[in-house]
Amino acid sequence: MIVLVRHGEATHHTMHLTGGWTDSELTDKGSAQMRKVARRLAADLKGRDAAFRLLCSDLKRARQSAAFIAEAVGGLKVEPFAFLREKNNGEAAGLTESAARRLYRQPATTRELDHRNYPGGETRREFFVRNVEGRKENADWEKENLIIVAHKGTIQNIIFAWMGMDIQQVSNFNFSLDILPSSVSVLGINKWNEHAIFLLNMVPHPHPEGGYGIFEFKFSSIDASKQK
Repeated sequence: MIVLVRHGEATHHTMHLTGGWTDSELTDKGSAQMRKVARRLAADLKGRDAAFRLLCSDLKRARQSAAFIAEAVGGLKVEPFAFLREKNNGEAAGLTESAARRLYRQPATTRELDHRNYPGGETRREFFVRNVEGRKENADWEKENLIIVAHKGTIQNIIFAWMGMDIQQVSNFNFSLDILPSSVSVLGINKWNEHAIFLLNMVPHPHPEGGYGIFEFKFSSIDASKQK
């Protein structure tokens, strides 16, 4: 099972800064969002023998979000990784949106994969490869239970790869997914041994004492044996 969590609302949202590699912090609202997420995940995991690793982007907003989950669940070590960062926005990192617009380089089309929007930044293809190759080097998605706290673009890339798509196919299909702040998505192998998406973009419920029900899906016998 792979539980994907986008960090909560961060200061770059409220201060109108660019995102990407801007090392923003959670706002008070973002912290409250992540406490709700953490409580719900803790409710799901309570009494389960399933062993999870807690991976996160090494940017501050993701590390802070992961810390709430580690505290609520207990027994989890936060493992920060640079490969889980959002797309590198180069010289625009830390700038206001208006200042970043002066550096922005417009691509010829919205389907461009090798265009750099900002000096020193990543292309869309480089971003996808970093996320996917980093995952291969640092976690076994077929055998481990993972909670990954990261960013919108990173989570999108992880889901694309889980679905068996490379970034060229994503572009050809003109396909995307919306991933909201503090949302939870769940991937796993179903009983037919298919890569499945069980939850997508689930935001905190106003009644946080309940869980997400992530163990109620029809996982494969292999995945189910890890969760007893």
